[in-house]
Amino acid sequence: MKFNLPRNSMRLMAAGTIAIFFSGGLIAPAFADNKTADSKKVESVAGKSVDADFKKLDTNTDGKISLKEAVKDKALASVFDMTDADHDGMVSAEEYVNYKSALSTINKEGTNTTN
Repeated sequence: MKFNLPRNSMRLMAAGTIAIFFSGGLIAPAFADNKTADSKKVESVAGKSVDADFKKLDTNTDGKISLKEAVKDKALASVFDMTDADHDGMVSAEEYVNYKSALSTINKEGTNTTN
């Protein structure tokens, strides 16, 4: 099934879905049950990718991403306030991992609807 929605509409829906994940606290419980040996290997590989992405955005190497640094990633910048779970004005490595996990879940679900 193919949906012909404007690109901005898809981004808004993705941002809204991420907001629901963060506000509902559904990310951690959804991934907490999948702690098998195989999933740990996958998480290790995915974690290296997330680490590289995080380091690329953290240009001042303070271990956090500010909004000024986040503008390099338009998707992150558009949901920065929702990603910043503790509302300290910075996205920590843990918050970034949660964001990437939610984004990955949304992308997997979206792949099925855009065939």
